[in-house]
Amino acid sequence: MFKDFSILILCGAIIVLTVRFLLVPGIVKIGAAFKFSAKTRGQMIGYATSIPEFTVLVAGAIAGVFDAGLWNIAASNIINWVLFLVTVFAFRQQIDLRKKWFIDEIFFVLLSVAIPLLLLYMQIKTGFIPAIGLLVFFFTYRILDKLLNQAGKPAPLPPGSKNGTLWGGLLFLVFSLVLIILAGRFLGTSAGLLITQLGVPAWAIGWILGFVTSISEFVSFIEIYRIHKPKHRPGYSKDTQEAIDALVTSNISNIGLVLPLGMIIYMLLS
Repeated sequence: MFKDFSILILCGAIIVLTVRFLLVPGIVKIGAAFKFSAKTRGQMIGYATSIPEFTVLVAGAIAGVFDAGLWNIAASNIINWVLFLVTVFAFRQQIDLRKKWFIDEIFFVLLSVAIPLLLLYMQIKTGFIPAIGLLVFFFTYRILDKLLNQAGKPAPLPPGSKNGTLWGGLLFLVFSLVLIILAGRFLGTSAGLLITQLGVPAWAIGWILGFVTSISEFVSFIEIYRIHKPKHRPGYSKDTQEAIDALVTSNISNIGLVLPLGMIIYMLLS
């Protein structure tokens, strides 16, 4: 047990360092090259930080412990929301959440927390119909987001990132994703051993994995506010715009892409 828990902690540390020093800087470099808005950059970070959940879910499916992956999704989405609020209050930007243009994002975040809990309550764990329904939900969100929100002006950049390059950013991004996938793979394998050999409940492992995989989102929230901090002035909300888009995209991706794809992979393997 000690060995497997040690692997969980080590993989969590690798994910934190990778997000801080490779993933977010890589996306910032690409964003600088293409002049991405805060919203677009936040969405890119959200998709990227869903990779750990995907690798853990697939690894769990291969190990025959899909339930732990499902609990991981539910726990991750709840923890992501809590960590987002912690970051917002830590940087004293909570007043931003009262602004009307964040209403739809907050609504979808709450849905992303409620849906996996509802699936667990109804004991709907796999199936092609639920998978298709979740994919439809994801694309519905993407369409509504396009209709309700505009991308806006290019996002601010941290010192030293003014000359962002596409190839430099892609190198950072690819390397970080490889490390996150490998770490997620070991997380899923360790979870399978803890459940099958030591009898640890799937829900308990799911919550542990949820905390570990949510660290990448937490680090990205902090980095987003750190990048924007020099620009702070009364009424400035681009930092919260980028952070909430990272949150919503990550959570919606978890239940609208990661979970249905994991369901399909599990059903094909079982």
